[in-house]
Amino acid sequence: MTLSIGVLLMFLTSLLTAIGHICFKKVALLDMPFGKKIFRPLFILGGAVFFLCPIISSFAARALDFSMLYGMTSLNFVFILFFSRYLLQEKIDWPKIIGVCIIIIGLLVMISE
Repeated sequence: MTLSIGVLLMFLTSLLTAIGHICFKKVALLDMPFGKKIFRPLFILGGAVFFLCPIISSFAARALDFSMLYGMTSLNFVFILFFSRYLLQEKIDWPKIIGVCIIIIGLLVMISE
């Protein structure tokens, strides 16, 4: 497996992780008992996504050094920032934008071997 496929798989893993977190957040905001929340489709989708992520990561681990693999999980923050803005209507302030820019710069430095 090539480095670029490993990077793409970790990109997918981070995207799916962010989707799972957003699913859980949307269910958490519902005004109902927890026992009913766990049967909601979004909760089940979030759980399924979290089940898939380690499987995809294990394939990526065949192509990437562990330090790169683990570092790429910081992409979760980038995706969560955008999803929280557009799906949860949360405010994005300058410290968050600066933090995400630093993460992106760090990842570009890390993957440019």
